[in-house]
Amino acid sequence: MKIFVDNSNASLRVALTALRLVGFWAPEDLKGRNKTIYNAYGALSFMLLLGTYLIAQWVDLFVIWGNIPLMTATAFLLFTNLAQAAKFINIAIREKKIRALVDSADAVLRSAKMGEARAIVKSCDQETRRQLVAFFTLTLVTITGFATSAERGNLPLRAWYPYDTTKSPAYELTYAHQVYALFVAAFLNVAKDTLVTSLLAQCHCRLKLLGLSLRTLCRDLTVNGMSLLTPEQEVVLKARIRSCVHHHQTALEA
Repeated sequence: MKIFVDNSNASLRVALTALRLVGFWAPEDLKGRNKTIYNAYGALSFMLLLGTYLIAQWVDLFVIWGNIPLMTATAFLLFTNLAQAAKFINIAIREKKIRALVDSADAVLRSAKMGEARAIVKSCDQETRRQLVAFFTLTLVTITGFATSAERGNLPLRAWYPYDTTKSPAYELTYAHQVYALFVAAFLNVAKDTLVTSLLAQCHCRLKLLGLSLRTLCRDLTVNGMSLLTPEQEVVLKARIRSCVHHHQTALEA
């Protein structure tokens, strides 16, 4: 099974590889029983990272019902996790469409061979890399603050558990699980948002490549003294225009 995703955009490579590692971006060659096992692994990862939190926080919300300050704190975390769960579910439901968008954009960007076209693709890649690094850094700082902000004997995140979390080793194990799930879920959230922003950036890149193609429609076509094209040149030009129209329509559909 191929673990690392191959893509012309570095940010998408990182984002899709992260999703693959937790069971939400299956390798293309997985079929039958192996695909079922991979999907089961994805469901298990979801429960470990988010499912247990959602259940614990829903129960905690009912336990503390009427205590507005505590309800506010729990509801904030609950709806944050619900939003992330919705992203996971959306990726799972729309995987085929998202995969088609990724493959289509990758094919177009890889086909850019000319100097200026390659410069456009490289610029897009650099912009998405900067966005990924900035988002990753902010997330790391924020999550580190969450993980280390708990007072002694308390957990980083408020939630209900069917056991006493103030006693050892239940406290240490629960604390470790919360910190682990918090970090992994946060960086997966970065991966999911990066997937969206990188696809948008690639769509913009495709339109810039289309603009370049339109500006260079008549490259290598020398007009005669009356500023007219030969019949053979007209055939070439029409083919280039049809190609531009096709790429424009594909980019708009993306």
